[in-house]
Amino acid sequence: MWSMFLFFLKLGFLSFGGGYALIPMIEHEAASRQWMSSDAFLDLIGVAGMAPGPAAVNISTLIGYQTHGISGAIIALFGLILPSAILTLVLLTALYRLHKQAWLSRILYGLQPIVTALILFAVYRLGVGSLDGSVWDKQLLVGIFILGAGWMMLVRYRMHPVFILLFSAIVGAAFLA
Repeated sequence: MWSMFLFFLKLGFLSFGGGYALIPMIEHEAASRQWMSSDAFLDLIGVAGMAPGPAAVNISTLIGYQTHGISGAIIALFGLILPSAILTLVLLTALYRLHKQAWLSRILYGLQPIVTALILFAVYRLGVGSLDGSVWDKQLLVGIFILGAGWMMLVRYRMHPVFILLFSAIVGAAFLA
């Protein structure tokens, strides 16, 4: 349990870009430490993505719970959010003092492509990287349909994301089960 706490503590200190950008790192660690199989991790991502709250927090809590029960969930969650809480306090103090400096704006702008690349890699890894050749066509078509319908529901009809998630879950369960 101590190694899990240290991993999530390190991840909390070194992570940028939110929960979905952390998925490749968490997946690698979960596989190398044999916390769970790749298939179980993909299922866990689906559950964590549909649950309220940040994905990385949900994923860490679920991994902790699955490996060590309630105490593991608390330890993993605490390990992940402790660095963020400390760094947020420190950075807010520094940004308040430096918010008019041009070099700071350039640094923050330069981080955007890195975060985008991490998120795109996670999308590839979870989407295309997990498909079998035998079901590729069906999963791809259903995935494109869900993506298009979800986009329309969000942009054109301005539906609440909860309804889009429910729609996606129902369509996915109906066609991919």
